[in-house]
Amino acid sequence: MICLGIESTAHTFSVGLITDTGKLLGLSSDTYMPSEGGLKPIDVVEHHYNCYDSLLKSALIKAKIRLKEVGLIAFSQGPGLGPCLRVGAAVARALSLKLNIPLVGVNHCIAHIEIGREMCGVEDPVTLYVSGGNTIISAFDSDHYQVFGETLDLPIGNMLDMVAREIGIPHPGGPRMESLSKLGKKYFPLPYIVKGMDLSFSGLYSKIRSLLRNPNLWQKEYTQEDLIYSLQETSFAMLTEVFERAIAHTEKKSVLLTGGVAANQRLQEMISIIAKNHDAEFHVVPLKVAGDNGAMIAWAGIQQFHSGGADLIDATKIKPKWRMDQVPIPWKKEVENRIYLKQSGQNFPVISDTLLAEIKNLNFSHVNKILRKGAEATLFQGRWFERDVVVKFRSKKPYRVEKLDIQIRKQRTLIEGRALLSLAKMGFPVPPVYEVMPSEGIIVMKFLQADRLKDRMNSFNSSQIKIVFQKIGRLVATLHLADHMHGDLTTSNILYTDQNELFFIDFGLAKRDIGIEEMAMDIHLFKRVLQSTHGALFDRTYPAFIEGYQNCTQLSDKMELILSRVDHIELRGRYIAKDKRRKELH
Repeated sequence: MICLGIESTAHTFSVGLITDTGKLLGLSSDTYMPSEGGLKPIDVVEHHYNCYDSLLKSALIKAKIRLKEVGLIAFSQGPGLGPCLRVGAAVARALSLKLNIPLVGVNHCIAHIEIGREMCGVEDPVTLYVSGGNTIISAFDSDHYQVFGETLDLPIGNMLDMVAREIGIPHPGGPRMESLSKLGKKYFPLPYIVKGMDLSFSGLYSKIRSLLRNPNLWQKEYTQEDLIYSLQETSFAMLTEVFERAIAHTEKKSVLLTGGVAANQRLQEMISIIAKNHDAEFHVVPLKVAGDNGAMIAWAGIQQFHSGGADLIDATKIKPKWRMDQVPIPWKKEVENRIYLKQSGQNFPVISDTLLAEIKNLNFSHVNKILRKGAEATLFQGRWFERDVVVKFRSKKPYRVEKLDIQIRKQRTLIEGRALLSLAKMGFPVPPVYEVMPSEGIIVMKFLQADRLKDRMNSFNSSQIKIVFQKIGRLVATLHLADHMHGDLTTSNILYTDQNELFFIDFGLAKRDIGIEEMAMDIHLFKRVLQSTHGALFDRTYPAFIEGYQNCTQLSDKMELILSRVDHIELRGRYIAKDKRRKELH
């Protein structure tokens, strides 16, 4: 079967032809380039209507086939700009009716992942999808491509384009920005904002815009190229950090970089570094199908058609706010080698010579094995003053510029050490701390014979699930009552012992003197990880967690505000319908 795919979510109209064996036959695309400013939908629509016929003919010529040889039509049904989506949908419906062949509407974001999986030959990756309209960290779990993290405001590609316009670079600005960044030499400190596996780029954009409009603040020591270099290094380091957190949490052994921004060589270099660090295969979508294109729509259409058949014309209404985690993926099955019930001390990686030398130079020669490689740090087991200890070592991150890396490692080690000591004093269940060395990125803690909650959950019966998650809810409420935010609350960062004890770890993103926003963000992050990693258990775990949290009477006067803010935070994600957003926020 040959499928003809039509892409029209935003600035690009594209027609692709691909077989059901994954052979790309023909691809023709045309991107609207505004003379100034950003995209105006009315102009993009005119562009799409003017070029669709010639692109269709061009793709058929490249494929060396006639239109009547096509057996399936697929189109991008969403998400995207409504007026642009309507053009592609109209063309697709017309072709389907003219040829009397089946029609399917596909999710644009899922198409980016599927074309990457097919072209790279990767079965079950954790994916970083970055483009003008999207910044999403996703992995397959519970029959869906779950969203593990995303931007809570600007997508990375859009942010780069907006900065490009500030300095007079026309849309799309990404490629030219990449070239300018290579000319930068000095790093200018910029806002670095990560929230668990979520990101925020608005503060970074506001800062760089302010600097560009006030050159007297930096021109004596920095060039414009330095600022662009600093912007790219900061934003990409943020992306890489949260993506590494997802890799460490999911423990998948392949990573995929896809979307238009995936073409950036510096971002590819950063992601390949963390993939290697976690013994995962690194894959990047081929350049010809990295941006928005009809081939990816055609391939996703084939997958969808073979698993669910064609859509009725009445069911092909566009979906501008169609989130990828709302779409069942029946053509992909769970990978059988998922890691559950891993016991402490078993199957852990060997200490590399480089890492061993680094920690020995810090006078910790008495560590003997790695307990676990996390996203931020490596955990060693060893002896320290006749005690069994865990040495948490925030090693250098080669993907970050040195100035930024030193600052982050020192700051987070200090934050975590202070949080652990403060919480231990109030009786909160955290590992006892023996030593904190911020400049070296080291925390020495008591060794606890325990497993991550993530690895034990599937062994719990219904009664245990309710008891454990009610307890977690009560403990998180206690944490908040004490004016502490965890900052990275996941099932990987809670330990569970054979004595049914719970211990909270990894406080590097913690905050003190918190308000409603920080309390709600902790709950939002925990809810997301339960949905994305433990979807089959979500209906039992999250309600129990919330029930336990609500049992904290000291927070009763704030409870409605906290839980309402959780809903508000979710509405900041991509592709939330405007009517729902207005209803919830007002």
